[in-house]
Amino acid sequence: MDKLLKNAFKIQIQSKEGFEFEEFIDELFLLKYGVDNYTPIRRNKDKGNDGTILPEQKILACYAPRKYSKTDFETKVLGAASKEGDFEKYQKNWKDKFPNWEMYVNHEVSPEQFTLIQALDGNTSIKGINQILSIVDELVSSKKRKLAAYLGIENFFIQDYIQEIINDLLNASNEEDKALHFDRKSLVPPQKKIELNFKQEDWDGMNSEMVLVMAEFNTITNILSGYNDDEINTLKRRIINDYNKLSGSFKERLYNLTDQYTTAYGNIKDDEYLKCVKSLLLYMFEQCLIGRKTENEL
Repeated sequence: MDKLLKNAFKIQIQSKEGFEFEEFIDELFLLKYGVDNYTPIRRNKDKGNDGTILPEQKILACYAPRKYSKTDFETKVLGAASKEGDFEKYQKNWKDKFPNWEMYVNHEVSPEQFTLIQALDGNTSIKGINQILSIVDELVSSKKRKLAAYLGIENFFIQDYIQEIINDLLNASNEEDKALHFDRKSLVPPQKKIELNFKQEDWDGMNSEMVLVMAEFNTITNILSGYNDDEINTLKRRIINDYNKLSGSFKERLYNLTDQYTTAYGNIKDDEYLKCVKSLLLYMFEQCLIGRKTENEL
């Protein structure tokens, strides 16, 4: 995950407390395991079960306080004179059928937390925010995006998509991409490019699409500010090379190149990824402006 997206996930997950954190864990593991392999449990009178991972025969427990307290944590796990702890409930109600028990917390695991959980009788473990972020990162893009939507951080996910596309294109670049030269004297603005390469009845549709994807242009500009000039020029040339290998009108090449990159690096069924690829292409066309075409060349 891109650093910005990872931090956005981290902040949102750490902000979840009590039942909200349990609901997040349900959402995460439903995406990871699916409805057939993960069973959420009701919030009240759960008998020490905050969620069940069926293939792993594992019962989950969640602990997400507003402020961490060693004493409160010990009471949560072990119980007290007048309160039954989560682990005791698990042993009494679930251990026979589910021999594995794991606790999730919304913060980094402390040494005393780790020691306490490891000392319990049976197959026990504890995972904190860093391990949760690793689980998030292992999700496929479509599921990761659903989780981002659930947490209200979709904009950061778009940034991560665009960053991922840029890096994939740079990593796949070759010497041909780095050596390409083009004549700036023959270049024309994108608006004129549309008029030259599209039938008149296509203009409105293409102009509307350009306006739609331009919403991501500021995001792309901010992302590219983190790359040096050589990397940006390599990216431009890679796109120009791949564009020039295609045949047809500007419109046909644009859509074919969008599909080509989406198939190679993402998921053709993911509309958001497709839009990000198209946004990056149109942004780069605007930046380096592919050579002028006349109507006779179409």
